[in-house]
Amino acid sequence: MPVGVGRLKALVLTLDYAHRVSFYDDWSDAFRASPQFDCHFNNILNLKTADLARQVDQHDVLVMLHSCNSDTLGYFAALAPVLAQRKHAKLLSFVGNEYNSPYVSTATRNALLCEARVDLIATQLLWEAGEYLYGATGARVIAVPHALNPVAFRPGPDHRNRALDIGVKGYKYPAFLGDDDRNQMIERFQRDAARFGLKVSISEDQRLDREGWARFLGDCRGTISTEVGSWFIEPDDTLISRIHEHIKAKRTGIVITSDSILRRAARRLPMSLKASLWKLLKLGIVKFEILDDFNAPFNELDELFFKQTPRAPVYGKTVSSRHFDAAGTKTCQLMQRGRYGDIFEADRHYIAIDPGFGNLDEAVQKFKDAGLRQKIVDDCYEHILSSHTYAHRTRSVRAAFDDL
Repeated sequence: MPVGVGRLKALVLTLDYAHRVSFYDDWSDAFRASPQFDCHFNNILNLKTADLARQVDQHDVLVMLHSCNSDTLGYFAALAPVLAQRKHAKLLSFVGNEYNSPYVSTATRNALLCEARVDLIATQLLWEAGEYLYGATGARVIAVPHALNPVAFRPGPDHRNRALDIGVKGYKYPAFLGDDDRNQMIERFQRDAARFGLKVSISEDQRLDREGWARFLGDCRGTISTEVGSWFIEPDDTLISRIHEHIKAKRTGIVITSDSILRRAARRLPMSLKASLWKLLKLGIVKFEILDDFNAPFNELDELFFKQTPRAPVYGKTVSSRHFDAAGTKTCQLMQRGRYGDIFEADRHYIAIDPGFGNLDEAVQKFKDAGLRQKIVDDCYEHILSSHTYAHRTRSVRAAFDDL
């Protein structure tokens, strides 16, 4: 069937709970709005296997969004045997958090993708990296990066009317990624803001919901960022297992693990209560495994593991949903030079900062040139709007289904 001819009846599986990950909502909205699909949504947080078994072959295609395997595999594991029993529906799975994590095993995720007989795997990474990670599953791998939601992230006020020069909201990146670039960039701008004459608001432990994030970006002339992902991706968990054993051996006291029943129960709590619990856990009276791991010193892990390990044979970093969000609000991005999914072009769509920050002063001077900054955000916005919205992505997903 040619792309765009008729609508495929789609069962879209999500793991919906109180969160501040805006791209989860963007992808759900994209499939709801897509003229290529007639979608029925099901939240696997509450989905019984018998209910799924009744639904799968009532649809032409099944789509598992990133949330289904992003920070837990428990719900996916319960449903994989049911998905495997489908008779005709084709199954596509997006993949969340495409790096080797102590909490979500890449090897186990791949085994579940095999067990569920997934037909298509949609990676956020460059295609060759996705093929490297998931090729052994037997599924066809397609590259489907994040995109712009032009409804949620619209051009903000004229830069003259924005209160901040540089704004950042987000978590510190953990040392077990094997990369400290983003954290170093944040530290440099925090330290040198006064020297540069920049008004900045940088919070490393706060994320906003989608509406709050869009408002915040709309009040910033610029933001800073790097690519997401890791140089040390691998289809199994050999390196990350060694790293995590090292971190765990140093723990003391009472520790809540990431796979505990308490973590699973916490997904059902409202965001306000979860935020209060997060603050309480940060006090360290009772430790939370993830917080404890995030505090592991980068230099220690770098010396013990990463300097002794070759990088992956593929480019393991990529573009983030947040890069598209900033493009949509016409917020100028100062970013470490990289590929960014081969979508954002250095010094045309963003102001490039060299690794090691050798050109940092020059990059800031470019940013402070209002005319140049406006040209960059205008060019970036038009480029993304023309080819990289979520509507473009759902069309590419439909084309992949049609090619099966």
